Amino acid sequence: MSKKGENIYKRNDGRWEGRYQSGFDKNGKAKYKSVYSKTYGECKQKLLLAKNMQLKQKSNVKLRLTIKEMISEWIKSICINVKQSTLNTYINIIKNHIFPIMAQMPVFMITTEFLNQYVIEKIKNGRVDRKGGLSTKTVQNIVSILKSAFKYAEKIYGIYNSAALLALPKINKKGIEILTDKEIKMIQNDCSSKNDYFSLLFDLCLFTGIRIGEVCALQCSDIDFENGILKIQKTVQRIKNEYGQQKTKVIIDIPKTQNSVRKIPLPSMILSKLQKFIVAHEKKNDDFLFSSDNKKPIDVRTVQKRFSSALCRCHIRKVRFHIIRHTFATKWVNANFDIKSLSEILGHSSVNITLSLYVHPSIETKRKQINELYVS
Repeated sequence: MSKKGENIYKRNDGRWEGRYQSGFDKNGKAKYKSVYSKTYGECKQKLLLAKNMQLKQKSNVKLRLTIKEMISEWIKSICINVKQSTLNTYINIIKNHIFPIMAQMPVFMITTEFLNQYVIEKIKNGRVDRKGGLSTKTVQNIVSILKSAFKYAEKIYGIYNSAALLALPKINKKGIEILTDKEIKMIQNDCSSKNDYFSLLFDLCLFTGIRIGEVCALQCSDIDFENGILKIQKTVQRIKNEYGQQKTKVIIDIPKTQNSVRKIPLPSMILSKLQKFIVAHEKKNDDFLFSSDNKKPIDVRTVQKRFSSALCRCHIRKVRFHIIRHTFATKWVNANFDIKSLSEILGHSSVNITLSLYVHPSIETKRKQINELYVS
């Protein structure tokens, strides 16, 4: 027998049990506690008392909880579900941009107006050295952290969510830069003259569009020579080091998204170069492909420096290594190849991302199409 709506039930052992929600676990799942009595009336009284005590405790927390305590609790609740590099980014933003302004402020006193003014100030003059505003991406990260932390406090403590109406600042997208055919040839000639790993690394990225962290994390076992397949399963990143003497450290992590774990068919020319490289350097199956001692991955900073040096020697404008990925994707699109295949090769989570980044018809293409629109 049970009392509907009250969560009071008679157990098989003859006792009455009253259940009430006591909070949420780290995964957001509701947690419950129970009270027990010999009679229904006594159980109902105990349940009411337990709920009132919980409300009183929550009211006390509402008055005492600071921004620092709220965000620290939120970080603990998400740490098992996010990548180490993402968590590191959050912690550094919180440490440098949120805690210095409002760490000890009570959460219930923070208004939407205050948060809006805070975001505006970060956009205008938010750099730690006070020499200008933060990038739009960093401000977006700050807003996302505040919205998520306040949502957590609302769910756990019933605190009003002052960040719910905060808007994410829009990022003004820049045009995609690519390497010209002439520049590609110049870099390839320069790399070949050095006769080391970078020539192969450059061509591998040029023909697959893989990210800098992904190429650094490659092991010989990631190459399936029999089927001509490259397996992308991990990435190398350099993140800030909170506890060691060095300011940063290198980690091997899972790729950017679930879709970034993928298989890419390799051209026969690249396969041949890879095979010769592995044999010449006597690399074993579990060795890193591009590494001085085989057991540690090459640093992303080393690759970027080598690329920058090649650009300098070739008198090419200063660009990031990521331009190679853009070059691969743009050439694919210009060749009118299948966009779905490109999206999967690049490891994008949806075709729409690929379309928005790389599919931009030229003015001449638009002119041709508009002139032919009504031609019979």
